[in-house]
Amino acid sequence: MRLTFKYIQIYAYPTNYKIHSLILFVIFIMQFATTHAQQSKIDSLNQIIYSAKQDTNQVKALNILAIEYQEIDLDTSLIYSVQSLELALQLNYKIGIAKAYNNIGIVHYYHGDNKLTLEYWEKSLKVYEELEDKKAVAINHGNIGIVYMYQSNYPKAIYYYQKALKAYEELGDKEGIATNLGNIGIIYSDQANYSKALEYYKQSLKINKELKNKNNIAANLGSIGSLYMYQNNYTKALDYYNKALKIFEVLGNKNSIAANLGGIGVVYSDLGKYTKALGYYQKSLTIYEELGSKNNIALNLVNIGALYNRLNKYNKAINYANKALKIAKQTGSLATEKQAYFVLSKSYTGLKQYKIVIEYKNLWIQLNDSIFNTEKAKSLAEMNTKYESEKKEKQIIKQQSELKTSQLQTEKEKSEKEKQQTQRNMFIVAFGLMLILAFFVFRSYKQKKKANILLAQQKNKITEANEELNKQNEEIRTQRDKIEEIHNEISESINYATRLQAAILPETKILNKYLSGNFLLFKPKDKVSGDFYWWSHIENHTIITAADSTGHGVPGAFMSMLGSSFLREIVQKKYITNTSVILNKLREEIIKALKQKGVTGEQKDGMDMAIISINHKTNIVQFSGANNPLYIITNSELQITNNKSIKPIILSNYNLDKASLSKFFYEVKADKMPIAIYDKMDNFTAHDIQLKKGDILYMFSDGYADQFGGPKGKKFKYKPFKRLL
Repeated sequence: MRLTFKYIQIYAYPTNYKIHSLILFVIFIMQFATTHAQQSKIDSLNQIIYSAKQDTNQVKALNILAIEYQEIDLDTSLIYSVQSLELALQLNYKIGIAKAYNNIGIVHYYHGDNKLTLEYWEKSLKVYEELEDKKAVAINHGNIGIVYMYQSNYPKAIYYYQKALKAYEELGDKEGIATNLGNIGIIYSDQANYSKALEYYKQSLKINKELKNKNNIAANLGSIGSLYMYQNNYTKALDYYNKALKIFEVLGNKNSIAANLGGIGVVYSDLGKYTKALGYYQKSLTIYEELGSKNNIALNLVNIGALYNRLNKYNKAINYANKALKIAKQTGSLATEKQAYFVLSKSYTGLKQYKIVIEYKNLWIQLNDSIFNTEKAKSLAEMNTKYESEKKEKQIIKQQSELKTSQLQTEKEKSEKEKQQTQRNMFIVAFGLMLILAFFVFRSYKQKKKANILLAQQKNKITEANEELNKQNEEIRTQRDKIEEIHNEISESINYATRLQAAILPETKILNKYLSGNFLLFKPKDKVSGDFYWWSHIENHTIITAADSTGHGVPGAFMSMLGSSFLREIVQKKYITNTSVILNKLREEIIKALKQKGVTGEQKDGMDMAIISINHKTNIVQFSGANNPLYIITNSELQITNNKSIKPIILSNYNLDKASLSKFFYEVKADKMPIAIYDKMDNFTAHDIQLKKGDILYMFSDGYADQFGGPKGKKFKYKPFKRLL
């Protein structure tokens, strides 16, 4: 777990107010007459405020002072901003009102109060829209995007950044273009799309170098440093961080100095140089505490807590994480709050207080995406119930068989008893007759009396036996009725699971909207299936998967539920369209969800998958596979990058007609590793393929090739499958 600092570029409003020319001349002379130019400017502006009457010039001077103090003392900046707003409202001076709202928003932004920041920047935006000031409107759009980014609301952040970028491009404002390119790069970095982030950072850096804007050049260098840190290229990360730090120290930009110090601390922490890392974190924290920047104070506290976890100082880690959590809840920074829960879960794991660990891990999961996790938890609970029901059904079937056998045995024993009883009775009667004949006179009475006593006893035994049999028969009937009732409930539950899985699978209208010629063959072996398909459309990309989970029936459907849920989180929530990144992240989520450690004897649950991402602008399809390949049938040879060894299959080996022999059949092989814990855990390969009109793509599980049938009841296999396609 590591958090780095965002080099956000806030595009400030121009401060070149047209104040009285004599005052400007005095300020000009004073600025060149001393090495303390900034202090001279502040003193001159204060002179204007206290000597001038309450007019628009005083509003302008107050707003400029508010901006000057933003990098020196936030509380003083807020005082000047509020004074400016009150005077501007009295004078109904709309430009002054808008600038004051913006300055107040910036102070709250540095204090980490996202709610108040958004409130004042939206007020500023409303005034500038009334004034039809296009540049000021663009500035507000970009700044509002920053707030949504800190709240991890990336779709809204991108929306406002792109609105600002479009406006700056229309205005030809290079500084505004560079600022928003850099901020968009941060969003792609947060979503682990590092190549895209680097592209935006470099575009921003190029423009800032043309403009010789040192502050923004340093911000770009710091962002690139963070990017290399995420990719574990620590040498380059430190190089860029130090370049940025050197510039910010010359400029005296305290916020950015603190950000660089924190970033360097993260690098040294990853390198295991904990003493150095802690020193940089503490320096960064001290500056942010001086500035009152709550978001960044919390960020430092989380990083220090994570560092103490690595040093096994769990109580210290808990102390810092709780402080960070308190601030994150105040500011509404979901990312920092989530990471604070993560640090706490690690700390209590170290202390072996597992009950508390589960509590914080649950909070981390809920915060990660509350809606998604609620649905996921519900689905997992339902699928687990179905799985238990399936086990119970098997047990009940076994019990039915045992009861039936028991019933037959009871009936057999009853028949045997009756037969024995009959034989015994016959023997007694015969024996009695013999006695009567033998002792006709003398012993006839005694023998008869004895026989009657014996018969009475036998009658009682028979009556008792009949009562016991009736009781057993009644119990058997009750158990049979109960078993039938349970069987009906289980059948209904499995039918419901079938409807649930069908509801989770995506609708074909999305696919039909973007791909005209498509078909889907989905015939599960059981009522619920481990094979599943999924697709979505994000930013001109259509992403399609065909997956094969381990297991069949309810266990397989349980895995398909996990796969669909995680794909929706990775693609739709995080805006990731790169197939290699999607499979890498899906593998990470599956390993975490199933708690796989890679130990001997562990259940190898997971899935095989083929996934494509079609770029509708360039007509390039990107493919990655986990054991499952991609077949392409085309009228001409393909252009495939990332794997130059892919050649068409020789069709003459497949006994095809002339029309089919004129085509090209490509098999783009998958990586030989599943989406699960495995001996080989490399990154999945992404193949880029230039499509042409008429090209046909096939994705599938092993179900078709593994079908048994035909005259000999053998497997269909892949060669006949290719011939059929």
